[in-house]
Amino acid sequence: MQQSRWERLAPLTGVVAVAIIVAVFAIGGSTPDEHDSAAKVWAYYSRHHDKHITLAFILAIALPFLVFFASTLRHELRRAGGTGQLSTAAFGGGVLAAAGFGLLATVHIALSSAAEKTVTQGTVQTLNVLDSNDFVPAAAGVALLVLAAGVSVVRHGGLPTWLGWVAIVLGIAAFTPAGFIAFLAGGVWIIVVSILFTIARHSAGGPRPAVAERVTT
Repeated sequence: MQQSRWERLAPLTGVVAVAIIVAVFAIGGSTPDEHDSAAKVWAYYSRHHDKHITLAFILAIALPFLVFFASTLRHELRRAGGTGQLSTAAFGGGVLAAAGFGLLATVHIALSSAAEKTVTQGTVQTLNVLDSNDFVPAAAGVALLVLAAGVSVVRHGGLPTWLGWVAIVLGIAAFTPAGFIAFLAGGVWIIVVSILFTIARHSAGGPRPAVAERVTT
């Protein structure tokens, strides 16, 4: 039975999600620090209101793509022969990450909207502090996704074993002082996995075994 075009391209949702997220933060650039005065924060967002409102809505577009990728990842890991607990944990990490980025977008919309009126300077400053510290759910979600997927790959296959070990290292490092670097590297890992799954599905053209069996040494 041949796979549909959607099934062959579904893994690329990971690439789309990461690309949108990276583009939003790159275009957003440097924003006021959480310790800046209310007047400075208000002045910045009142000048760049439209830009940051738009970026927040664009960030929201990435959320369904991230969930679809997590669903694809769970499917492929379970196909490799795992018990399902680790693949489900990886999927849960993807959902948590999507919710976290949704929180980022929501707070940023509120922050940008509050900057439309001078009387809301205090509110703007409070929202700016929250905006600078609401990354935890998104970061934890990405860490859980790559960590659970990595353990599943090492134990049951589905991807090259070295890629599983890389995911485990990144997942653990995400909860250390090197967490930001691990978070960025987690995005690269998602892109690589998306491409590998897509290539495998195009090559197979139908139901198939795991992308790459566990490498034995």
